[in-house]
Amino acid sequence: MNSRLLVAFLCLAAVTPGCIIHDNDDCCDVPQDTYPGDITFRWTFGGLRCSEDRDIAGVNIVIPGESLQNGGRYPCNANGFDGIVLHDFVPGVYNFSIEGVSYDNERLYFASGTFTVNGDVTVDVDMTPTGTPPSFAYVSWLFPANNASPSPNCNQAGIASVDVRVNDGEWARIDCSRGQGANSIQTPYLEPGTHSLEFVAVDGNGAPWYYYSGTITTRAGAPTSHTASMWAIGGASIRWDILANNQTLSCSQARLTEVRINFRDVFTGELVYGIFGDGHGCNDAPVVFEFLRPGRYEVEMYAQATDGREYLSPDNGPVIDVVAHQFPGANAALPVPLIRL
Repeated sequence: MNSRLLVAFLCLAAVTPGCIIHDNDDCCDVPQDTYPGDITFRWTFGGLRCSEDRDIAGVNIVIPGESLQNGGRYPCNANGFDGIVLHDFVPGVYNFSIEGVSYDNERLYFASGTFTVNGDVTVDVDMTPTGTPPSFAYVSWLFPANNASPSPNCNQAGIASVDVRVNDGEWARIDCSRGQGANSIQTPYLEPGTHSLEFVAVDGNGAPWYYYSGTITTRAGAPTSHTASMWAIGGASIRWDILANNQTLSCSQARLTEVRINFRDVFTGELVYGIFGDGHGCNDAPVVFEFLRPGRYEVEMYAQATDGREYLSPDNGPVIDVVAHQFPGANAALPVPLIRL
């Protein structure tokens, strides 16, 4: 039996999706120390998985000279796997192109390259968006100095992983060591320009210890780099008592729907949440904060009722100390009077 018939027979016997019969008359000239193999394509789209870009319906693959099952058209995800296994390639070097397409078969992402078969091979490919040249950044993080090290690593800082998000999108949890110090991670592809960036470093129990909030700037066609110096964080818990004419009112009695909370640094006078404060529903008390810089703060609160009346916390109001890595819960909430003017 010649080699082409043997491959065809094996494909029929395996009844395996993606099995390919190669029309290669020169197969028998392959050196003795090379081996046929399967190719596993694993794909992402600007760093995103199939489930993270719902516009992607499928993936099309072209390998010149090869006849692929279903014309090289495959679902983006099959049985929980973002990829496809193509079987029984003879040894050699192959070119390929790959595209992620919409439900209207519009090309959304594209990549091309080569791979070599000498036994089974895996091809990891991250496709880039079509149209605008790709824009992304390499980002990394550093932890503040401590007694053990001027620039502690993840283990020394007690950090297991870092939660990352860009432009207030979905959080992604990443092993700490992947982006610490000289290592870096790549953001998803972004429109060129300025983007918000947040990091939350958590310990093995998922408790937050360090935080960073800032911006990154990306350029079309050229990656940028950004190292974030994270800072230790602590927490605070706040509740309020609504007072008018020496009487305590409920939110409905006071006609309040929202309360705005702020923290003013007693040494610098700076407000943590800008001039407008951090808004919460009147009935949401107590409110727990987890991402405050350690320090001493005066708590300032404001609310306006639906009838136009205003409520304020007292001048020189309650002061709270935020301690690094300490996070008071709801049962330890600081009571703050909210007094009708």
